[in-house]
Amino acid sequence: MKKNVLLVEDDPALRMVMREVLKEEFEIEEADNGADGIDKGLNASNDLVILDYHLPKKDGLQVIEAIKLAHPEMPVIVLTGYLSPQTEERFSKLGANKIFPKPFNYRNLLETVRSLTFERGKLAQSDAQPPLSLNERDMLKASLDAIASLAEKVEFLQSVSEKYWVEPSDIGVIRESARCMQSEIQQYYGKLNNTLFNAGEFTSPLLPKASRPCLSGQN
Repeated sequence: MKKNVLLVEDDPALRMVMREVLKEEFEIEEADNGADGIDKGLNASNDLVILDYHLPKKDGLQVIEAIKLAHPEMPVIVLTGYLSPQTEERFSKLGANKIFPKPFNYRNLLETVRSLTFERGKLAQSDAQPPLSLNERDMLKASLDAIASLAEKVEFLQSVSEKYWVEPSDIGVIRESARCMQSEIQQYYGKLNNTLFNAGEFTSPLLPKASRPCLSGQN
């Protein structure tokens, strides 16, 4: 689905050229003065706004201020034939994402529109993801803690097994490490089972007969 771009520009020739540059990839809405730009810019269906600084009825500063007040995350590109440092600073403070001095390169404009709408789309997707519930966070933390603990013991057993010979004292250490690993795995499965059961989405424990890693040679 094409993204929606609002063009707020009082020069019909420039508006026509920008429309031709953008229309293959974007749906284009147009306004030829600042008042209409505000009315159309308040529409939440817009994905980006391109506006001129010098506009009849309302200037670009008034337009961007109204749009950003209603939709703070809305990307806005400003076009201008002349911009003083003070005005540029005001546009930046109001949230302008890019300022193009006229005349500008239309390829650069297209690339900027692509980039800003793509970034806004990614933010919208990330915002749409529901946060983890308390049970899910606890379950994830338990999983990471169990994996980290097991990884440490695996590294130790690997260092022992890579020796040219195994000392008699190593046998007891290996057996104890294996016993601890098996115990930690059993505890993890128990906590996971209880967490899922307590979430209230299951009528019985989920993992009573699940296959579980075994360190006693029964895999």
